[in-house]
Amino acid sequence: MTDTHDPLRDEHLEDEIEMVGDLVVAATGATGPLTQDQIDAVLGVSPRDAEDGSEAGDEDAVG
Repeated sequence: MTDTHDPLRDEHLEDEIEMVGDLVVAATGATGPLTQDQIDAVLGVSPRDAEDGSEAGDEDAVG
């Protein structure tokens, strides 16, 4: 029987690194700073208003 748990592997960190890579690719292809909505789309998250009460479609630029 093989132990599939690798103590040197951090799946959460790997996920975060992949998300940062996705953001870098999106930012590289953009003509200006990414809006919060664009960042949310790249990361596959729901609109911010579900969490903090801000307006849906808020176009604040990040970066």
